[in-house]
Amino acid sequence: MDIDKLKKQWQSMELRIEQIEKDNKRLLARISNDRVKGVRKKLLTRYLALVALCVISPAWILLFNEHYRVDVDVLIIYTFFFLVMGLVNWYIYKLIDGIDCSVMTTKEALTAVTKVEETRSKGKLLGWILAVPLVIILFRVFSEMGRPEVIYGAYFGLIVGGICGYIFDRKTRRLIRELRQTLDKELDEDSE
Repeated sequence: MDIDKLKKQWQSMELRIEQIEKDNKRLLARISNDRVKGVRKKLLTRYLALVALCVISPAWILLFNEHYRVDVDVLIIYTFFFLVMGLVNWYIYKLIDGIDCSVMTTKEALTAVTKVEETRSKGKLLGWILAVPLVIILFRVFSEMGRPEVIYGAYFGLIVGGICGYIFDRKTRRLIRELRQTLDKELDEDSE
């Protein structure tokens, strides 16, 4: 009789342990999903800010143009650069927005993150290809003005902008890496 009671108690304990393990897995998945949503939201905010910056930037040169007459070709090149970069950043924004762990499997989400990373790398390369000639043209325009404060301001802006861009890029890469690591961890837990 005691053995039967022990067997029943043992079985009920096994059932409770299994239920606790299932609850823990669900809780871990929810925490992981919340972490993915948080990182995704930060990335979306960053890319929306980049798109807004690209939309606003052509207005700056138009304001500058009122005081210092800039050639139309410079205005077109400047506007073209920010238009292209705005579209690239909008496309990356849409890719990140498409990562939804409530609809996608973890593997699909990881594939989407990989596509974001690849698109981001290609976009940065395109940005450098377009930015170098633009910077050279702008510095030529500034030097033709013959005003040293404009040249000094341009160099200062180039240095400060480069530092800010580096910090922004580094944090964005860290967020994407965090998103990937969270999804990798979730994939490892799913496979166990």
